[in-house]
Amino acid sequence: MDSLKGIDTNNLHHAYLLEDSEGMFAGLQSLLRDKFSDAEIHVREFDSFGIDDSRHLIHLAGMRSLGTQLFIYRALSCTKEAQNALLKLFEEPSENTHFFVCLSGIHNVLPTLQSRVWMVESEKVQGVNHKNNSSGKSFLHASSGERMHLLEGILKNKDVSGAGILLRDIEIELHTSKGNPEYNEALQNIIDVRRVLFDKGASLKILLESVALTTPRLS
Repeated sequence: MDSLKGIDTNNLHHAYLLEDSEGMFAGLQSLLRDKFSDAEIHVREFDSFGIDDSRHLIHLAGMRSLGTQLFIYRALSCTKEAQNALLKLFEEPSENTHFFVCLSGIHNVLPTLQSRVWMVESEKVQGVNHKNNSSGKSFLHASSGERMHLLEGILKNKDVSGAGILLRDIEIELHTSKGNPEYNEALQNIIDVRRVLFDKGASLKILLESVALTTPRLS
């Protein structure tokens, strides 16, 4: 399915949050098993993913493995306590360990957790966002000076949520334009910025200026 094209199996991110939809969970397993036939793969489904489930996942992920570990989980819901428990795990996972969590309503997940994962939306949501991410498209086509002007409202109002939405829109637009190595570097920089965006003491101005000045301009 097209949604899974957002997962680059040659360069896996450490953690993915996927909007659950028909065929997503099965398609994800098929994709990863085909590519990583020798990996240690853990597959589980939950009605509600709670704090005890988070602790168990942290324990499993911390166990020494000789190769690649893939955790493919699916849950109808995930408690806030469980999400908070996963923050450090998703930020600093063990080497060659990757997480894939299929969940309904991924944008209802805590912003701090969203900032630490690669979001994979359903095809329906992707279509809507592709039409609505005009702010990200405008940002990428603008000069450095024009970008700073676009950021004025967010910076003046200290609108961290607005910054998160803009970064998501930029990420979506860059992802559809992949092919230029500069875009891959820019995507990684945006992931790094999103990871710390909601942290206490993070400088919104410095973070957004870094994106404005280092992200290549789209022609």
